[in-house]
Amino acid sequence: KCLSGAFWNCTKGRCIHGSLAKSAVGTAEAMFWKWNGVYRQLDTVICCSQFLKTKLDRNPVLAEKTVALHNFVEPMAHKKEEKQDYVLYFGRYSEEKGVRTLVEVAQQLPQIPFIFAGSGPLESLLTQAPNIKNVGFQTGDALYTLIRRARFAVYPSEWYENCPLAVMESQMLGTPVLGANIGGIPELVRDGQTGELFESGNAEELKKKVLDLWTDKHKAMSYAENCDHVEFMSAGEYMERLMCHYR
Repeated sequence: KCLSGAFWNCTKGRCIHGSLAKSAVGTAEAMFWKWNGVYRQLDTVICCSQFLKTKLDRNPVLAEKTVALHNFVEPMAHKKEEKQDYVLYFGRYSEEKGVRTLVEVAQQLPQIPFIFAGSGPLESLLTQAPNIKNVGFQTGDALYTLIRRARFAVYPSEWYENCPLAVMESQMLGTPVLGANIGGIPELVRDGQTGELFESGNAEELKKKVLDLWTDKHKAMSYAENCDHVEFMSAGEYMERLMCHYR
């Protein structure tokens, strides 16, 4: 909506952290840079997803300057952990992350245990489903163990993600991803190989996919095995590609 220069949409939609004040500052900043002709002076705009590149290419000032370069993830030890009986969500508990939709689905699937790892404004919703265990914000080895042991992870975002590290890390740790088909997520999940995609915000389709992947253990294990072959750029590889653009 802002690509045509109508930056007031940022304020109208409270696009920066849901804050009217922050979004107003963002609007003013964008208008300032435009009036100063800064965007025309850019040589290259590096986008962390093909999705973002496609969006920016709609702006004729930027269209010839964009390149897609996914985020990097350092290689992770392929420590084999026996899969345990739970579905994992890890991240922020908020509307834009699709947490409300996922809790609604969990309520309709009482036979499936869910573990939520994170924090956020929708935390109180988690108590509405007795099959959800909230372990709070986790980092490091504790989080990695949770990821490795999950049957699969769900990433139900309902806003434009670019290159979410959670989706990349899950697969790097041998856990398939059931991800929303929005933004840059489809670029990271090989649908039918390392996980599956569903329509963002569609609770019925998400419920069907969760139930199917939970019931079909053979399929889930096959996806997990395929994750062993997933590779994303390391920091070193990313640096080399980045420096090519600077040179």
